[in-house]
Amino acid sequence: MNVYEKALDFYNKGTFLKLEGSVGRSFANNFLDSGIIKTLDEVGNEVVDGYGRTIQLKKAVIDNKRIDELWLDNPEFMEKIEGGEDE
Repeated sequence: MNVYEKALDFYNKGTFLKLEGSVGRSFANNFLDSGIIKTLDEVGNEVVDGYGRTIQLKKAVIDNKRIDELWLDNPEFMEKIEGGEDE
């Protein structure tokens, strides 16, 4: 499983919602806000967050086009992502 597949699995299981502050935010910045993991307007998994609340996630996919764009626009960021920092 590559780093992008792991991130998608991390999202689909809701694991990022159970992380403390900066670690969860780092995942969101690195994979969700960057567009590497793209959410769709379809119902995804239902998960429980770190406070015991039930959350309905949207279905998500790996956006390979966005990954290619980021390698062109921000290779340092992508090296950090693929190097496993801040995961």
